[in-house]
Amino acid sequence: MSSKPLRQGSLVMLWAGENPAVHANLLEELQAAGIPFADKSLGDDEVAPTADPLPIDWKPRFGFEVTVLSTDLAAAREVLEKLLDEEPADVEIPARDEVAAAEPPLLVATETHPAVEIWNGNDDRMSQFLTSAMQENEIPMHLENPGEQTRIFVSAANEKRAREIVREIVEGAPPE
Repeated sequence: MSSKPLRQGSLVMLWAGENPAVHANLLEELQAAGIPFADKSLGDDEVAPTADPLPIDWKPRFGFEVTVLSTDLAAAREVLEKLLDEEPADVEIPARDEVAAAEPPLLVATETHPAVEIWNGNDDRMSQFLTSAMQENEIPMHLENPGEQTRIFVSAANEKRAREIVREIVEGAPPE
């Protein structure tokens, strides 16, 4: 028999949650402080499923519960408060030092090399407006500026949509 007196008190809930990192850190801190605790993983119950496919139950189906003796609650709350006030460590995704590829590989027909001319002209404002419209509609394009004339090219898969956008802008016509 141990010479230490047994601690008296009832178990009270200290913390319940779904964050495994907070759970693990809390258990470590309580153990380091010499505070006895009871730990329970929620959702591990061997309860038979009910006939109701959508049971409405107040009890969470996953997560963790940590309880302590009522006599240790004040000290345990101090440990918990200190833990919750700390900034989470290593939650940032490290930056890549790799050099990005010059051009990602082409994946679908809409991203093949633009070869169909949908507009040409020497109006810079119109070419800028058409370019912005293609970008807004996520249509990949290619511009050529031989001399003073600008030519806009799109892929064959995007030709119909692009020509409709050009028609709406150049003619000022509503969409069909």
